[in-house]
This record gives sequence, structure tokens and C-alpha cells, in this order.
Amino acid sequence: MRPVLLRPAALLFMFAFACGTTGSGFGSTGPTSDAGATPVADAGTPGAADAGGVADAGTGTGGGGIDAGTGGGGIDGGTASSCDGLAPAAVGAAVPIQTVDNDLVNGVCEAAEVDGTGHIATTYELNNQPHTSLFTFFDPAGTRTGAYGAVRAHLIGQASGFMGAECIGAQCQSDVFVLDPNGGQLFKSTPGVTEFSNGLQANNPLGGMIHARVQNTSAGFIVVLDNLDATGAVRWSRTLPDPFAAGAQGFVQVAVDRMGNTLALWASTARFGANTWAGEWFDPAGNAGPVLEALTGVVPTQTLALFDRVGSGLFLSDGFHWIGQIDALATGFTAAPSWLVTRINTTLHMARGGTAYAVVPLQSASANCEQTIEVVAADGTSCGSATFTVGGGACDTTGPIIVGYDGTVVQQLPATRETCTAANHQCTCTYRAWPAFLR
Repeated sequence: MRPVLLRPAALLFMFAFACGTTGSGFGSTGPTSDAGATPVADAGTPGAADAGGVADAGTGTGGGGIDAGTGGGGIDGGTASSCDGLAPAAVGAAVPIQTVDNDLVNGVCEAAEVDGTGHIATTYELNNQPHTSLFTFFDPAGTRTGAYGAVRAHLIGQASGFMGAECIGAQCQSDVFVLDPNGGQLFKSTPGVTEFSNGLQANNPLGGMIHARVQNTSAGFIVVLDNLDATGAVRWSRTLPDPFAAGAQGFVQVAVDRMGNTLALWASTARFGANTWAGEWFDPAGNAGPVLEALTGVVPTQTLALFDRVGSGLFLSDGFHWIGQIDALATGFTAAPSWLVTRINTTLHMARGGTAYAVVPLQSASANCEQTIEVVAADGTSCGSATFTVGGGACDTTGPIIVGYDGTVVQQLPATRETCTAANHQCTCTYRAWPAFLR
């Protein structure tokens, strides 16, 4: 069965010139952001402290100890191992988190997001008009600390707090907002009057995010990428070189690697022919590289998602299989590494201070209603896994599970495990958190 896709760090959004009124989130159809998805690359320099002194996905030693030669962490038979300090600890008791009175007939609860302070934001999306997003914030101990409402939005965790963008009205006018860890608004821009959004936003591992603006010109729809820092200020803005027609050709994907290089991909029938994607790199200062024929034989209707690699460069997924990778500023994709190709139906998130990968399962049926996250070293060596069990027998579809900015794991229970009254108009949404589990 093809998995239900979550939202990632790097996300793919269909180029919808009038945002829809159904579905969940701000135009998102891809895996969870790795900020977030969640995904999901974190807002921080690889292996170093982030702004504010918080390590992204942690720098702790994990559950290593002496590994009797198995390569799981700590002392590996007296020989250095690529897994030293990376193995996950045993799964202990979870911190329970729950919101109430959620209308699950006209809305949906979605995957959580986590910032570098360990604060957790849950999301409820009301799909009726007006389509709204309600975020509820909890500290690492599970205490509710605040709430924030927006219009068709989703969050990207930062070193301290969260960022997001709204999609307002039929024309999807967009603004950008910045929140503190408890949901207090620190900054909000003014929506453009003559511009709208295609719903694209992506995490920047150096802090902040990429946000797209769309302009309707005589030549067609023009996409402008804004590189924003964690305060919402614009670092640089660049216009993609090809105009877009309204419709299925308008697919754009963007991601930032851990060195701050931005790659934009877009369907490019007019430039390179059918089933091709053009690409363009922008270095951390916004200097543009040449337009390249990035992908061939990939139909524009496929859901693509980019995930950052340890160090630099990006991996490419079609939402189910891992189909390629690209070095920073390179002119084309190569095959994905064999260790990643075999791990279908997964997304990636940084772990252990950006030195390893957390391989995170997408939603699927589970005989024991459980989900397993595997830690993989940068060279592809498996360093162990941790299983998070809901219990209570089988579930037709698990809920989302994510690894947050500081390594916190948050598992959402399936909707079938929630308690509802008033014909499902008043329901709980339940999450379980393991703070800094993969720090």
C-alpha cells in the first residue's frame, strides 16, 4: 500500500494558484518537515551549536556504552567505529501530550513540530471556511504553554521558536510569522496585495527558511524565492528564470543543504522537453549558478522531496523510493547510495548533532501499532534502532512520528485511538514525546 505522505524539511508543494479549501496544511503534500519533517534538517550548523547555543539534533553520546564489538556505540571492542556514540538508548516512558475538543469531521490533527529548546507544537487544521490552523505549544515536560492561530499555515522549528507562513483568501496572499517557543508572536509581515503564494516553504539548516512569492505577469507566473533568517528578515531574494503556466506544469521544489546552499527544481517542459526538471543552485550569499537539466524521465505529477545529507548535498525521494542524490552546487543527480535505496517508505532527519541520520517510517498499517526509528551513520552503517509502541493491538494506519530539532521524538496516536463525543465533533488528539531522545 502506498503510504500516506507526511510533511518534510524540505517539501514539495503543487503549484496551486488558488489555494484549495480542503486538505490539511499550507499547500503541503510532501513528507514532514525536517526542521521539521518535519522534516527533518535542522536549523543549525552541522555538528555545532546553533544560534542560542542549542545543538541541532543533539551532541550527546546516546545509549552507547560498551558494545562488545557490535558497533553500536561507546567502546566497540577497543576499535573505533562509525557508530561510536550514535546508537539510540532504550525507549523509556513517554511524556503524554493531548489536545481536546478537536472537530475530526471537519478537520484533522497533524504531526507535531519541535524547536531547539525542546518545545513542542501540535497542529489542528480546520478544513471548513475559513480554513484555519490552530497550534498548541507544550514545554518538554508536557505542560501547555500557549497557542497561536493562523490561516492555512504550518510551522518550521528554529533554534528557539518557530516560523511559518499563511495562505490568506482565495488568491492565497501570504505573510511570514515568527513565534517564540510558547507561541508568542515576535514578527509578522504584511501580505502582498499583488502577489500570492504557491505554498512553498522549506527549512534552512543555517536558520530561517525559504519562502516563495508568485507574481502574475504578462510573461506568465513568476516565482520569487526569499531566503529569510530566523527573525523573518530577508537575506536575499531571487527569481526563478522560467515563467510558469497555471496548472500541472507548475511544480516547484526547493531545499537547503547543511552548508546553506539552496537548490530549486521545477518542471521544465518548455526548456528541456517532456518529463524533465530544471534546477538552479544558489550559494549561501544568493549567487545563482547555471540552469541545469537536473532530472529526466520524471513526470511533473510525481511527488518529489529533497532531504539534506550529513555535511552537504541532498538526497531525492519520490515519496516512497530513494531515487538520487546531488553534491552541493553539482550539475546533476547521481544514484542514491545502496544503504538508502533499501529503506523504502521512509524519510530522513538529522541526529546526533548532524553527524548521523534518523531513518523515520512513513505512516502505514502495523500489526502491533508500533513504529521503529533507525539510526544510520554517515557512511550507511546501521547503528541500531528504537521501537515506539502504541499498544492495544493492530492499527490500520499509524499516526505520524517525527524527530524534532533537538532530537525529541514525537509520536501521534492514530485517529482510531482517540476519544470522541458529539458525533466526532469533540475529540482528543494525543501525542507521546521522548525529549532529546536523539540529541
